[in-house]
Amino acid sequence: MAAAAAMAVGVTGDVGAGKSTVARLMEKLGGVRLDADAAALSLWEREDIRTAAVTRWGDDILDPSGAIDRRAVAGRIFSDPAEHRWCCGLLHPLVMVELKRRVNGLSSSQWAVVEIPLLFEAGRPDWLTSIVFVTAPWDVRTERCRVQRGWDEAELRRREGFFLPSAERMARSDFVVNNAGDRAALEAEVGRIAGQVKITAEKG
Repeated sequence: MAAAAAMAVGVTGDVGAGKSTVARLMEKLGGVRLDADAAALSLWEREDIRTAAVTRWGDDILDPSGAIDRRAVAGRIFSDPAEHRWCCGLLHPLVMVELKRRVNGLSSSQWAVVEIPLLFEAGRPDWLTSIVFVTAPWDVRTERCRVQRGWDEAELRRREGFFLPSAERMARSDFVVNNAGDRAALEAEVGRIAGQVKITAEKG
């Protein structure tokens, strides 16, 4: 008989809401943390991905060493929806394959916390057992993005335009966490959700 698959909780949400914070809290509760952005970043080192990007955008997306300049790529994909779709089509299927491989490599006694910003836009993978959506008030997210990323409000709105509407993504999630800035409240809520998810998985 094949071993039971590890439970995998997807974490997604609004830009600047604190997805990584929630994922790290779940990691402290015993989850094995996986990151779609980190998986995508490693793909840029592959020669076939580099070649496809240069063919699409030209040599000006390369840094002096000949490697992909991520800032140059971001400038391309976040200024044109067509370029964003092309890049997602190039990377997302490979990212999902890699994340699934890592989840399948866990034992049935382990559980994964998988941070996927574009979870619904890429299509919910069937190996996720539940999804946590992280949101926060607009003014809180605006300030976080200003301090942590150097973005103004206009840039935050522009980046969010590449996602499905927040209300739609919330409705398609199993849990919603409002990260308004109270750390104790956030930890308590994440702990409650983690416990509920594990109990549900055990019953299933």
